[in-house]
Amino acid sequence: MNIQFADRIKNAPRSFTRKILDLTKNSSVISFAGGLPDVSLFPHVMITEEMQNILKNTSRSIYQYSPASGVEELREEIAKNYKNTTADEILLTNGSQQGLDLICKAFINEGDTIVVESPSYLAALNLFALYNPKILEVSLSATGVDTEELEEIFKSQKPKFFYMIPTFQNPTGWSWDIKTRQKVADLAKKYEIILIQDSPYDALRYDGTPCIGFDELLPEQTINLGTFSKTLVPDFRIGWIKAKTEFITVFRSLKESTDLQSSKFVQYVVANILKGDKLTSHVDNITKVYKNKRDAMAKALQENFGDTLEFEIPKGGMFFWVKFKDDIDTMKLFDFAIKEDVAYVPGTVFFKDHRISSQARLNFTNATVEEIQKGIKNLYVAYKKYLQS
Repeated sequence: MNIQFADRIKNAPRSFTRKILDLTKNSSVISFAGGLPDVSLFPHVMITEEMQNILKNTSRSIYQYSPASGVEELREEIAKNYKNTTADEILLTNGSQQGLDLICKAFINEGDTIVVESPSYLAALNLFALYNPKILEVSLSATGVDTEELEEIFKSQKPKFFYMIPTFQNPTGWSWDIKTRQKVADLAKKYEIILIQDSPYDALRYDGTPCIGFDELLPEQTINLGTFSKTLVPDFRIGWIKAKTEFITVFRSLKESTDLQSSKFVQYVVANILKGDKLTSHVDNITKVYKNKRDAMAKALQENFGDTLEFEIPKGGMFFWVKFKDDIDTMKLFDFAIKEDVAYVPGTVFFKDHRISSQARLNFTNATVEEIQKGIKNLYVAYKKYLQS
């Protein structure tokens, strides 16, 4: 039988990170690859208590179909984290990835132009590819995007939107400074460009103070994506879109056609946790642990690699973005690393054109301090063997 799949299937790349997760499952490999939280920090007792409270005190109607927008109590709690925002400007989604997919459905026609940071989030690049747009990249540094380059793109290409992670970016861990944020907001307003602000890591701050978001700088043109996957548990798959009601109405209609609704039960669990302000103390705890792991990785990288490696110490988030000074291909180095029982994500997969890259992303949140120390030593051994090959 000659099965004819849709053309978009040809554009569907398999995630390299997923490949690594499959490779390292049930093995001795120390993985710095996946962007995973620390399982040992999941608040199992707190979640169990809230689930039991709901089961005891809620009628069977909790199991019934419900509106696609999500539980109002949770939307109200999320809205409190933004200025001048109501529950009507919040749409709950199955993870922030579904939110991004709804945005693509709403805005992208085949051949349309969109803009991303360079490098950018791998899962976003893979998703965008399904809609077959023209993807333009704007250079990114530790302080933000190149605004002159961005203005030229806005002016000449008129993109549908600019997708960005301005705080503790994935894969780099970098955060834009206030000057860059203000300039980008001014450019977006001038050229009437929609800004997609992905904010999965904002709460995981280890140093410094929060910087103003685009939801405040340019609320009428900013669509914000949020998630509880990094601060609570990933498996609940609770994300949200925050935007003006004109956008939310469209996204809600698309969600109704996609999955009708997200699971209501876990939404009530999270709403109760937020009402009791239990999440704040939990996040305080995990940031202390993650900061210790970040410091351990920074120390291990410096002690093992010295000046053969360049990196910024991230002020938050889950990743180091390292650059080998030698002219090496981190995709090829990966094969040596696996033989030394350590994994990471080569930089090439975070660029649209999959260019040869001497950069790599290292996750520090899902390994113990001891594993971080051993894993970086193993990586250095792999690096030396690569140079000798």
